[in-house]
Amino acid sequence: MSIYNIENISLGELQPVLELNQISQPHLSSLTLDRLTELAEMTFHFRVIKDGETIVAFLMGMEENQQYNSMNYTWISERYESFYYIDRIAVNEKYQRQGFGLALYNDGQIKALEMNKPVMACEVNVKPMNLGSILFHENYGFKSVGEQDTEGGKKRVRYMIKDLI
Repeated sequence: MSIYNIENISLGELQPVLELNQISQPHLSSLTLDRLTELAEMTFHFRVIKDGETIVAFLMGMEENQQYNSMNYTWISERYESFYYIDRIAVNEKYQRQGFGLALYNDGQIKALEMNKPVMACEVNVKPMNLGSILFHENYGFKSVGEQDTEGGKKRVRYMIKDLI
């Protein structure tokens, strides 16, 4: 991976994040610009990687006690008192397998440790199967802690946790 900076996002940069989110379906759920703006305002760690001025990857990290009506966030919230929750991450296809996802996870883990979060949490699709993501998370130290059907049974997710403290 060449040298790329990880930086905070501004609300004015959400359109390219939305586009990256939308082309990352079915691994990420669909959003509107209004919904992405709402999420951005509650996300305490919203980071991007750019190639020049082009956003090529992003990660949205949330913590406990957010007013987020996501069944996945709720599942984590009901089981963990304090956490760094990776709500969504995407890497432009052209930049995949070059360390961008790993760089964003490392950045998130540093933030989680700075804030004394005992765990990092996420969910990964098992229906449709996202084996690459499951293997990435396992290699990064995440373990499976449960599964749940979502979207009326169209999807099934696996909840994964990495102990930090």
